[in-house]
Amino acid sequence: MSDLSELIKINKNIEAQNEEIIRLLKKIAGEDEKTPKNIVENQLKPFPEHPFDFSTLAYDDLEEEEVELPDVSEVENPHFEESLDIGEVYFMQDFNPFKISIKNNELIIDNFDGSHKASDYNMAQVVVNELAKNNKSFDESTVILPESVSGNLALTLEKCIAEGAKKVFGPWKSMMELLNAPEYLQTKLQLDFYKTEDHLIERVFKE
Repeated sequence: MSDLSELIKINKNIEAQNEEIIRLLKKIAGEDEKTPKNIVENQLKPFPEHPFDFSTLAYDDLEEEEVELPDVSEVENPHFEESLDIGEVYFMQDFNPFKISIKNNELIIDNFDGSHKASDYNMAQVVVNELAKNNKSFDESTVILPESVSGNLALTLEKCIAEGAKKVFGPWKSMMELLNAPEYLQTKLQLDFYKTEDHLIERVFKE
C-alpha cells in the first residue's frame, strides 16, 4: 500500500471516530439525531489555552498548580439524598454542596459545609424561581452545576456522587471533559447539559 493510500485510510478512520464522538455527545446531551452536526462539532474545537488537547484534564491541572484536591470520599450523611420541598434546589460550587430555596418570598442559600459563601448560583436560582412559580418540587438527589465548574467537571461529579447525587445538570461547554473522565461517572450519574437559562428550564421540566 502506498503512503498516500495509507494516509487516506488513516484519515477515514479519524473521520469515523469523530462521527461516533459526535453521536455519543448528542446522545448524552439529549439532542435529537437531526441536530445540525456543526453545532456539536464546534464543541470539539480545542480550547485556546490547550491548542493540542480536546479538553482540560481537571486532575492534571490541579496537580500542576499544587491545589489541594477536594475530599471525594463517601460522606457519612450525604446532603443530596434528603428530599426537597417546593422551591428548593441543590447546587454545587467549588466542590461545596449548597441548597437554594425561596421561603416567604425570600431567597435563602444554605451551605452544608458552612465554610464557603456561594457566589455562582444564577442557574440554580433560575430553576428555584420556576419551581416556586409552578408550585413544584425538584427531584431529590438532583443537582445543578454552575458554569464556573468548567475545567473541574470530573472532580465535581465525584463530589456529587459522594454527597448522594443521582442526577446532575451541567453546563454544555463542560461536556467535552467527559471524554477524559472516568467512565463510572456516566454510569453512576444521570447527566444532562444546558446551553442557556431557557435551555436549562426546558431540560428540567421536560416530560
